[in-house]
Amino acid sequence: MSNPIDPKTVIPPFEGGVPAEGFYNAGPVLADDTRWTTPEDAIMKIYAQTAQEDFARYVRILEAAGFEDLWINENAAFSAVSGHCDGAQVYAYRTKATGEVRLICETEASTPVTKISRGVGQGTEEICQYALYYDPENGHSSTTTNCGMFYAVKLADSSLFLIDGGDELQCSDEAVAGMLAFLREFSGVAEGEKIRISGWFFTHAHGDHMAACIRLLRTYPDAFILDGVYLNFPSSSVARGDSEKILLMDTLREFKERDAAVVKLHTGMTFSLAGTRFDVLYTHEDAVKPENPSVYPFRDFNCTSTVLKMTTKSGGSVMWLGDTNVETEALVAKTVPAELWKSDVVQIAHHCFNYLSTLYPMIDANWAMLPNSVFGGHTPENDPKRREVEAVLADPANLWYEDKTTVFRFEDGQYKVVRELDRVGGEHDGTDLLGRKHPVN
Repeated sequence: MSNPIDPKTVIPPFEGGVPAEGFYNAGPVLADDTRWTTPEDAIMKIYAQTAQEDFARYVRILEAAGFEDLWINENAAFSAVSGHCDGAQVYAYRTKATGEVRLICETEASTPVTKISRGVGQGTEEICQYALYYDPENGHSSTTTNCGMFYAVKLADSSLFLIDGGDELQCSDEAVAGMLAFLREFSGVAEGEKIRISGWFFTHAHGDHMAACIRLLRTYPDAFILDGVYLNFPSSSVARGDSEKILLMDTLREFKERDAAVVKLHTGMTFSLAGTRFDVLYTHEDAVKPENPSVYPFRDFNCTSTVLKMTTKSGGSVMWLGDTNVETEALVAKTVPAELWKSDVVQIAHHCFNYLSTLYPMIDANWAMLPNSVFGGHTPENDPKRREVEAVLADPANLWYEDKTTVFRFEDGQYKVVRELDRVGGEHDGTDLLGRKHPVN
């Protein structure tokens, strides 16, 4: 591989367990890897049959080797450590249920987790399921689609944490102008002042989860301060995402040059922004098997979705699943105990296109947000999957759809609707992600 860092020499080897034969290319941070590997690519080595004592010893080995800013985290599912030395970074975590250690070598292109947690705001967080236009028959056309999701969290300091961003077909000029107006009003920023985005989190590299970011940052580049980007996309050499990924990376690199931090998320990582806590429960790296360590084994690219649990200052929690599908479910139901899954609110996975019969009961949410339209959630194909979620909720009515903008707040142990707004924008107008107009068929 073209990675200049040799994990066998720069990073101290893990002592204990059985090392897998070979490495996994865990992907770059923001570099374009669609044609070749890149110097940013993270390299992962797996060690099977390890003991907890082995991991504790490895932390001491890193410290003795001169690794700085050591960050250590422990929960019911994982033990994790990170640090950096001489331009190299290491992130290692042990999955307690399997005894496997994943040792990841990456460059300083990824911002260390020790550099990102900051402050505690004085306000109250609000969560918004932002309305997108969905095909009225839950299908696809040249101007409509049946997928896409976009969420916005107002943190306690009134900065924003954004999640994904819908499809190109949901980003007409009218729709994008509406997004800007809403984000400005939502964060309380006056016209002419910049909207601060503390973090933009991308669950996975499918086009219906990135377009709003590309359109907003390219159409209104001076309207935003982007403090951080949070993602973990696999290498194109092991699992290729949609073509929009290239333009997303180009866009984000421009903001990295403006000092935006870019964090490659790993399982077991936790960070806090303005008092809101985020815990990473799954990335594509978990799926890789010691028996075949260079291969991403899952059939469905949706299973590269990073799973992130968010806990607000009030204690209310939201489980962000992205497009998680059954292959991920089968793995994480064994590796992550129910106590970590338990959440007040769940983002229904993959637009309600697939079952998660084991995971939804483990999450045991009282409320749910569905990134699809009311019609889309009630089609003959999706209706039984929606009912599966409703069976877990405190009340089947505690479910909201994304064809209307809904703002929520945790108050007195409840997930309360603060306000509802009509969708802005309809069928696509032929404007591409670079803002160029094309005829509408």
